[in-house]
Amino acid sequence: MVDRPWSVKERNDPFVVPSFETISFSLPSMADWETLLKGEQDGWVYLSDGNPSLAALEKLLAGIQGTESCWVTSTGKSAIAATLLALLNQDDHIILLREGYKSTRLFVETVLQRFGVTVTLIGVDDIPKLTEFIKPGRTRVMVLEAPTNPMTRVPDLHYCAKVAREHGITTVLDNSLSGFHQHGDVPVDVIVHSLSKFACGVGDVMGGAVLSTKQWVQKIKWGNIWNTDALSAHAAVEIWKGMQTYFLRIARQSSNALAIAKYLEEHPRVSRVLYPGLPSHPDHAVAKKQMKDFGSVLVFDTKGGPQAMREALDRLQEFRIAFGTGFTQSIANPAWLFYARSFPEQQTGLSAINDTTIRLSVGIEPPEVLIADLERALS
Repeated sequence: MVDRPWSVKERNDPFVVPSFETISFSLPSMADWETLLKGEQDGWVYLSDGNPSLAALEKLLAGIQGTESCWVTSTGKSAIAATLLALLNQDDHIILLREGYKSTRLFVETVLQRFGVTVTLIGVDDIPKLTEFIKPGRTRVMVLEAPTNPMTRVPDLHYCAKVAREHGITTVLDNSLSGFHQHGDVPVDVIVHSLSKFACGVGDVMGGAVLSTKQWVQKIKWGNIWNTDALSAHAAVEIWKGMQTYFLRIARQSSNALAIAKYLEEHPRVSRVLYPGLPSHPDHAVAKKQMKDFGSVLVFDTKGGPQAMREALDRLQEFRIAFGTGFTQSIANPAWLFYARSFPEQQTGLSAINDTTIRLSVGIEPPEVLIADLERALS
């Protein structure tokens, strides 16, 4: 249980976690401070080190993900950056999925490489020959993602974790598109989440989370305490509130996405649909084995070229054209413009992002309303 210093009386807690809008905490005497700073008693010091509101959210997230410990940060990007900064040193080597989150790749290629870290990009289809990409004595970290954003490819996480353990490589899983209820049984070392997605749910606050054993979380947290923005108490409470409806929302979003994917697969103006829940998806067998549900994100290609894709997006009324994932409101966007224009090689292979590719993040609206919106846009 998280200590609750906000309680008026023992077991007389408020129904919602309070937002402690304070940077600093006080103690009445030097003796109390000495005891606290020596680690001989629990307490709070400064917002960047911790806060009762943050601690309540961290306990909740770790419990759902099934990890021992959690540290929350200001954004999902900061959670990824902090993890990699804490785990990598000069001359280390990292393996990264080519299909993965754009900002992770940009951080590795534009920041970490400046400090001597080298990177090998591999595709999900390269995973059967994963050992060929390992540099003995230098490969320290492997970053995984399932499903990948935006093309929903699903690597075999159990196989990747097994190979990494055999070679002494630390595995980091970006679990943002799967959610906290999935992949808790995968033996990866560290899991990161963008809390701006399914955790928050409505798209009003940002946050990130690093989850693992207490030892790993402390290593990452205290290796970045000087350069990582702390999550605000207000944002922590808003995300905590969002998590109260997490299971209801994600179940509806996943069932909506599956219904839409099946509809699009039969549509005469659609040339390709990628959704892990479809038997036609190249990784369907892997997804079925390691996922409880298939998430809310899918992609499809329109026939008629890029102009037809633009016109379809412009005709949408229920889907909003925007960045974002995991919101209660459905979102559509042009995958090439929003995610891959910096990486021209992503135009080839099973994961190809084309100038006709649309990514959907499906919300909780009635599925028939969303399907009617797509029918109107594509007709």
